Amino acid sequence: MESEYSSDDDAGNGSTIVTRIMNTLVEYCQPFVSKQAQKAYLGTLLFVVTGLCMLFGSALAYGIFYHKFVPQVGVGRVVHLEFGDGYPWGTASLGSELVSLQPYDINVKLELPRTPSNFAAGNFMLDLTLLSHPSTSVLTGTNGSTYPISRSRRPAILTYSSPLVDTASKLWLMPFYVIGWQREAEKLEVPMMERVEFSRGWRNLPESLRLEIHSHEQMQFYKAKVEFRARFTGLRWMMYNWKITSFIIFSSLFWGVCMTSASISWAILASLSSTGRNGSESEVKEEAGDEIPIKQEPSEETPSLMEATSSSSNNPAEKGKVKKEYEYEADDDESDGSRPFEEVGSGTGVESAEARGVQRRRNRLFKDEQS
Repeated sequence: MESEYSSDDDAGNGSTIVTRIMNTLVEYCQPFVSKQAQKAYLGTLLFVVTGLCMLFGSALAYGIFYHKFVPQVGVGRVVHLEFGDGYPWGTASLGSELVSLQPYDINVKLELPRTPSNFAAGNFMLDLTLLSHPSTSVLTGTNGSTYPISRSRRPAILTYSSPLVDTASKLWLMPFYVIGWQREAEKLEVPMMERVEFSRGWRNLPESLRLEIHSHEQMQFYKAKVEFRARFTGLRWMMYNWKITSFIIFSSLFWGVCMTSASISWAILASLSSTGRNGSESEVKEEAGDEIPIKQEPSEETPSLMEATSSSSNNPAEKGKVKKEYEYEADDDESDGSRPFEEVGSGTGVESAEARGVQRRRNRLFKDEQS
């Protein structure tokens, strides 16, 4: 029996310890699971999610801004020359890769064979013309003629080399000529325009170009190409030459602006919602206050009772009689254990003891008359 009692005591002590531990844990964990803590967790989660979304949006916005603001650095067009009765010439379409208010350097690259006729031509002229978009006729609705936006003429010549130097160079490069790694040709790069800038508007941008080669001798060409090289300045230069730094700076700037705007909007909405909630609570309180029952005033019998009391107070004999009757009726009420007439006027107002005695006297007299 003692062992059973001891085991029961140990079990009770163990359950008490476990209960205390659980209560302690619950007490310490209570602040972390309260409604305020849950609101804080939810607000933190929303802030983190919003920050990540804004960060992704800022990176995307910077990419779009870079693509729209920084134009293509190099725009090249191959010109297929046409040979006939006149000078060799060719045209090429530029498309929409050029932008307004951006300086460009325009060069013409030629690849010519080192033939006797090309050396005999000596200096020759390159004529480059940038043409506008074709105008549309109002009457016929067809594209009309174009007009030149910019034009430039520059000279060019093959590099001279003496017969001895030319022979030694050919002997030195003979294995490469045989293998096919080199060929007897020369590449010329002729600058035609420097820092040319087009006015704002798509009509002021060139739509095509025309290249002519003027020479008194018949010349041969492997390839002709016109290149536009953008000359960045200011913010475009920084964004192009410092890509990673610009990405970090502008993405952080976009993210900061977005987060500030979101925080201000959140604060405004929170203030409006709290104002609306307080207004609804006040309306509820007002409605509840309107439903409170108004305290009833004493009945019309009260003034007569008060008059009777006052009259009895003026007459000493009547006052003593009323007092005796009041004491007699009070004894009767205590003996009977019920006070029906006193409870009739409860809640209607505060009356004096003499007024209640007068009321009981009148009721008793009324009963005596009926009997």
